[in-house]
Amino acid sequence: SLVTSMGRMAAHTGQIITYEQMLNCPHEFAPEVDKLAMDSPAPLRLGPDGKYPCPQPGVLKDREY
Repeated sequence: SLVTSMGRMAAHTGQIITYEQMLNCPHEFAPEVDKLAMDSPAPLRLGPDGKYPCPQPGVLKDREY
């Protein structure tokens, strides 16, 4: 729902997210999710250090990872 998306974006960016901001947000939480298949690569990939990226609230303010 819109409210859960607002909470997720607020938690991951460290910012207050308004209803209007979420409605007009260009960020896609699951890019091309409609094209995922069982043999598709994972949408979130390991970094060069071998670890998955994690949210950085207050550091990355325009996206989750």
